[in-house]
Amino acid sequence: MSDTSDDRDPEELLEQSKEQKRHRSQPQQNSEAESGGPPLEEYIADVYGELDAGEAPTNLTMRDRNLAALIRGLDEAGQLDAVGADVRDHLNRDAADSESRGSVLGLLVRVGLNEVRPDLIEAGEAGYETFTERQETQF
Repeated sequence: MSDTSDDRDPEELLEQSKEQKRHRSQPQQNSEAESGGPPLEEYIADVYGELDAGEAPTNLTMRDRNLAALIRGLDEAGQLDAVGADVRDHLNRDAADSESRGSVLGLLVRVGLNEVRPDLIEAGEAGYETFTERQETQF
């Protein structure tokens, strides 16, 4: 008997498909033509404008019990500044006298994004450049 999908049990195929994982060695980039809209950098530049106009909040909110315990524990143990210094050093950023929880979390998110999707960090930088260019050209 041949082992084609027609001969195999549908439940077995379903189980096999659940075990498979998608993997891409390079993240797919959506061009303006493919996504039907402007590139990510344009959206980011627009959000910078909204932030400056007070139309969008500058804070981010997340709920994660384990991370909350870790970050608060670091803060209460007096170790948050050291973690912040390590992350700043990793990112080649200027040192700060003390770190807030928010600043350390922001730096850690940057490290994570840079590790997993450096193209998004590049898009953020390009979006900021686009925003500042728009500001320079305004009267």
